[in-house]
Amino acid sequence: MRVLWLSHFIPYPPRGGNVQRSFNLIRQAAKSFEVSLVALNVQGASSGQVAEYKEALGSYCDEVEIWDPPYPWKGPRWHAELVRSAASRVPFTCRPLYSKRLRHRWEEILARHSGSLVHVDAIDLALYAQSANGFRKVLNHHNCESQLLQRRAERETNPLKRKYLLLEAQKLARWERDLSARFDVNIVVCEEDRQRLLALNPNAHIHVVENGVDTDYFRPMDVPEEPHSVIFTGSLDWQPNISAIRFFVRDVWPLVKRDCPDAKLFIAGKSPAGSVLRLSENDSSITVFPNPEDMRPLLARASVYICPLLEGGGTRLKILDAMAMGKPIVSTSVGCEGLRVSSGEHLFVADTPSSFSVRVSRLLMERSCGERFGRAARNLVEGQYEWAQIGGRIYSAYRCAEQLGTSSGGSEWATAPGPLAPRSSRIHCGEVHS
Repeated sequence: MRVLWLSHFIPYPPRGGNVQRSFNLIRQAAKSFEVSLVALNVQGASSGQVAEYKEALGSYCDEVEIWDPPYPWKGPRWHAELVRSAASRVPFTCRPLYSKRLRHRWEEILARHSGSLVHVDAIDLALYAQSANGFRKVLNHHNCESQLLQRRAERETNPLKRKYLLLEAQKLARWERDLSARFDVNIVVCEEDRQRLLALNPNAHIHVVENGVDTDYFRPMDVPEEPHSVIFTGSLDWQPNISAIRFFVRDVWPLVKRDCPDAKLFIAGKSPAGSVLRLSENDSSITVFPNPEDMRPLLARASVYICPLLEGGGTRLKILDAMAMGKPIVSTSVGCEGLRVSSGEHLFVADTPSSFSVRVSRLLMERSCGERFGRAARNLVEGQYEWAQIGGRIYSAYRCAEQLGTSSGGSEWATAPGPLAPRSSRIHCGEVHS
């Protein structure tokens, strides 16, 4: 069976977050299916980089096409659409990636590969899904996007921004409700997101395909640890990560330095926002590492890993990477949401500045405690979060979509979500609740 995989970014190189997930799922899917990949270059990769990425992805995909998006991500037109979207029924997240020109190119690919399974890798691409009427379809939810925006809105202090975010969250909830009925199978990353999607549409057919980790690539390294050092990693232009850093530096870090005056904070990740870069200018104990080629030496160098997220959704690949490297971790409840971890066994969970600082300080000063947590974390990911294990779940999701047959829906369903249509038949499989 052929899988036509439509991606809202180039799933390469596999460094962190959604890119890491998509790359590894493609790699696993290619073991059992022929994969044709169409990806939008929202990263703004150069022509040389695009050629390099196509060659690398060609090791797993029979066909690779990389298209420029309709207009530059976060450019002038992007911001204009952000404003105009307030009056549209279409959530903003779907608007910057859609154009009639690209839809026609997509339809040409569909025409060449009739009978294939269509994998739409994010709700952001929903406007292209109507072209695949008559195909078996799978929709991947990297997060429950409406819940992610709802959480962000609840923390927004600007009344105008808060109102806008709440409006977008409501639009996304309607689209998630409607789209989940129009796809044969929906894929989510954790049980919590499955429950959120079922609350919107109790009839949705859902498979949990968790995030994973390459435990051969991420493993303890023979690199000297820097005493009393703390690290945060992630995309440093993503609002939930920026909010997490702000919370930690403002509310937690002073308490840690009170207990451990020589403590050092490393912040590493791609595309750091200006507010993140300026942190090192105001505090000599903070060092920002922009766009590291390889995160592993920095992870190995640090004593403690932190994930102080207060908003967001899904599960954190960065925590799995740190666990695979045997690092002791302190996380908020949101930060480790959806992972099968126990506070006090695999990591510490703390949700207030005082409790977070106490756990960080303890791990910095009690090396034996950190080593015990690191061993338990490594054992957990080896046993439950290897990508090879996750690959079996994507295989089951695709085979289930094949059995369920084609989705129904009129020609207008993608542009104007309406009332849910009941399924003509339901096939229940053992993987739905796994």
